[in-house]
This record gives sequence, structure tokens and C-alpha cells, in this order.
Amino acid sequence: MIDRFFAATAIAALLAIGCGVKELRAEESDGQIPAASTARDALTAERLEADNAKIGSVTIIANNIFNLDDPLEDRRLFRLANKLHIRSRQELIESQLLFEEGDAYLKRLLDESERILRAKRYLREATVLPIAYKDGLVDLEVNTYDVWTLNLGLGLFRSGGESDTSAGLQEYNLFGMGAHVGVRYESNVDRKTKSFEYSDDSFRQSHDQLGLVYEDSDDGFERAMSFRRPFISLDTRRSWGMSVLNGERIDSLYDRGEIAQEFKHRVQFHRAFIGWSKGLHRRRVLRFSTGLAYDSHHFSATDDPLLTAPVLPEDREYLYPFFGVELIREQFEKASNVDQINRTEDRFLGSRLQASVGYSSEKAGSTANAIHFNGAFNHGFVTLPGKTLLLRGNFGSRFEDGELRNGQLSGELLYHNRESEKRLFFTKLSGVLGKNLDLDNPLYLGGDSGLRGYPLRYQGGDKKLLLTIEKRYFTDWYPFRLFHIGGAVFFDAGRTWGDNPAGGPNLGLLTDVGFGLRISNVRSGIGRMIHIDLAFPLNGEDDIDNVQLLIEAKRSF
Repeated sequence: MIDRFFAATAIAALLAIGCGVKELRAEESDGQIPAASTARDALTAERLEADNAKIGSVTIIANNIFNLDDPLEDRRLFRLANKLHIRSRQELIESQLLFEEGDAYLKRLLDESERILRAKRYLREATVLPIAYKDGLVDLEVNTYDVWTLNLGLGLFRSGGESDTSAGLQEYNLFGMGAHVGVRYESNVDRKTKSFEYSDDSFRQSHDQLGLVYEDSDDGFERAMSFRRPFISLDTRRSWGMSVLNGERIDSLYDRGEIAQEFKHRVQFHRAFIGWSKGLHRRRVLRFSTGLAYDSHHFSATDDPLLTAPVLPEDREYLYPFFGVELIREQFEKASNVDQINRTEDRFLGSRLQASVGYSSEKAGSTANAIHFNGAFNHGFVTLPGKTLLLRGNFGSRFEDGELRNGQLSGELLYHNRESEKRLFFTKLSGVLGKNLDLDNPLYLGGDSGLRGYPLRYQGGDKKLLLTIEKRYFTDWYPFRLFHIGGAVFFDAGRTWGDNPAGGPNLGLLTDVGFGLRISNVRSGIGRMIHIDLAFPLNGEDDIDNVQLLIEAKRSF
């Protein structure tokens, strides 16, 4: 047992990842992702749906981390990794599928099931293919591809001139049933934190989601719990859930990367909701929801009289029912080498509009009579082959005492232009407009928020704008059969303006240029892409460094 543990530890360190779990029997395989055969190509969705075919057998093939039939992967370390790795269990994969034997064959359900599976951290790829058709029954084959999900390791990341360190033990596929459990220590510019986290997006082999967080920091704590049944598919008819959060921390206001003021912040946020829909109709979905929310924030001075804010944010406490609506127009694109390297990407290019409104009353114990509203929107445009334009945004505020409070409208416009299979031009224009922002909700721009050549939280205000231009390069370099490698050259330009609660001068438009390396670990359940960037500020004050080194773990390019 001890030898097995140390072997697993060594593999986790070498793979920089973790130990998943799985025992899918229908079939087990160490194979690669298969290409559709000529026979499978003949099983077109149009023919099967026109014939009103029904689903016959569903075969699940569980592929291990490494393909030992490939001479490049038939190595001692990889064989040991496969042996120690417990594959995702068949009941877990089956629970995520939107179809079962005897259902009518609908290609969109196969596609949605693939997207659900590919979104799981314990899988790097998933395919659902028809393999045979006879007597009105179509047999399906589900291939899944595991990753190593036990992460034993240390982390060191740097952005905005500050370093974050972490250490912990994370398992992203506990006992092969899809649960995540982890203990972690992290030290960053804000605080030192010890935490325990448990989450399960397949609770009781279903689509129910359970989450627990327990954190202790040197400046406070956080306790959170959530349970919900989401709209897992476009045709899902019911949703419900609840969440509870209690916490305390010290919030800081920054000026040119340095703490200018701080205050203690005690927060409670509890929410329960139910949702309903008539499902998908002509590629459109209309959903409704209603619920009850409690939102409480209390502030006090810190123990440091030199940094305690001269004016504390106002305490606020709201209890309010809310009603929401969501409209979705379905459109997805399966792509590669856009935001990931040599990996299937499910890009949403449709439309989504979500909005909710609630009312709090002093008679119910709230701080004030107020209307609370928030929402989100996004829309995709496919202009020409290889060119896409995505519009995304969020808005939120409350109407209190005859005026908008904490009003915030944010948006971003993203343009992708594929120049070749290995090169992509990317531009993002993002901005935020704030009005009467709460003092505990400042806006910042710096090395930790996209302006890579500058210290973190370098400029503050109630409005900001940021332009990013990147030339992305994707390679076929696949060192150790563990990592995909890419790179980027970039230009950033941004500024803030308006009210800055920490004071300080407005430095106007700030720009930087730089280049970087992208390292994607395709065998890891962490699912992160390491960014290593060198950024050079082109203006700003004289006392900042002439070059910024950034080492970050992100979900995409």
C-alpha cells in the first residue's frame, strides 16, 4: 500500500496532475480517439431521423489515460500510470447521457451529450457515434478518454509584480464517480488561506450538483454550501437549487499597485430558486425562475489605524423575492486551435439573454426599499469562414432612494480570425461602466486584469476600457506526450477614469507589448493552461519595472 502511494505520488509530480477513476464496462480500451469509418459515415443523422430510428444498444468504451497500442506511449511510466489509475465508472458516464435505449434517435441529443462529457474535468475528450443500423434500431458507441486527476503539488504563479504560492492535495474524480475533494494552502497578495472543498456535479449518479467550501484565512473565513439541479440540457423542463454563504475578510483599496485603505467585511448571501421551461422549440428555449435572496454586508475598521479607510462603506442588508427570465437561441460550433491547443472546443455562437428583478422592503427588515436587477447577454456572429465575432455582457444595479446604486454595465467584443491551421488573430475590446459603486466594489486595471505590463490593481475608477490584440501560434510539438505547446505576441492598451475611492492620480491611457509561451497539459484533470509571458510597459510612472514576468494558470489561451 505504501509503495503504491509513493508510486502514485511520483506519477502525479511528473504529470503535474491527478488520479481519476473509472471502470466502464461495456468495453475497456487503451485506444486513441477513433475516426469515423465509412460505415459510420453512411449512418447520417438525416437518414436515421427521417426513418424515425430508435436507439438500440449503447456501448461505453472507457479509454485510459495513455494509449499503450501507440509505440510512442507504450512506456514504463505511462504503463504504471494506467495501472494505478482507476477509470471513470460506467454508471457515471451513463448518468451524463441525455438518451437511453429505446429513445428516439435525435442527433442533437448525441451532440449535447458529447458537450456535457467534454466539459468534465476528468475527461479530455468524448465522442458519441452511431455504429450500426438494423430493423429501425441504431446502436451507439460512447468513447470517453480519461485524464490523471490526483494533483499532489506546489504552485508558484506571478502576475502584476506579485507572486502567489500554493500547496495541496486535489482529487477530481473520487472513486471514479466524478466528485472533487481537496485540501489546499494558498498565499497571495490579499491573504493566506487554508481550505477544504468538496464538489460533485454528478451527485448520486445524476445531474444534481453539490458543493461545500470551508476556508480559514489570516484575515477571516468562508463557509459555503450549495445544492442544485440545473437546466442540464436545452430541453430540460425543471430546475431548482439553494446556496448558503457566510464569510469575513479584509478588503483593500489600491492605488498604483499599493494598498491605500482597508476595512473588515462580513458577508452573508443565501439564495433559493425554482425554474421551469417548456423546453426546446425550433432551436429556441424560454425559461423562467423565481426565488428568494438574502444579501447582507457589514463593515468595520481594521486593527491598522494607518490603513483603515477614513470612510467605511455603508452597511446594507436586503431580503427580496425575485423573478427571472432567460431566452436562448441554439447554435454551437465544434472547433480546435481557437482558445485551446489541439483539443475539441465547443463554442457557443447562438444568443442568450437572461434578466432578473427583485424587490426588498424595509417592512421585511431590509435596509431600504429597493429594486434589484441584473442580467447577462451574449450573441455570436459568424461573418466568414474562420471568422467569428462574439458579444458578451453583464449588467446589475439596484434602484434605491430615487437613484441607481452600484450600477455596473460590462461588455466585451471578441474577434477570432483563423489565418491558417496553426495561426489565429485575436482581438478583444472590453469595458465596464459604473455608477455610484459601493466602496467595497471598486474597478481596477493592472497586471492581474489584462494590462500585463503593469503592477496589479494599478489604476482605479468607476469606468475602464481595455483593448487586447494577440497573434496566436499553435504547434504540433507534443513533448513527452503530455503537453501541447503554443505561443503568442500581444499588445494591450487600457485606462480607467471616474471616481477612485482610494484617490491617486489618473495616468490616462496605458499600453504594453509582449510575448509568451502557452503550455497545455492534456493528460491532467486540472485542465489548466500555463501562461508564461514577458510584458513591457510603454508608459506609466517611472518607478515601475521595465519588464513584467507573468506566470499564470488559466482555463484557456
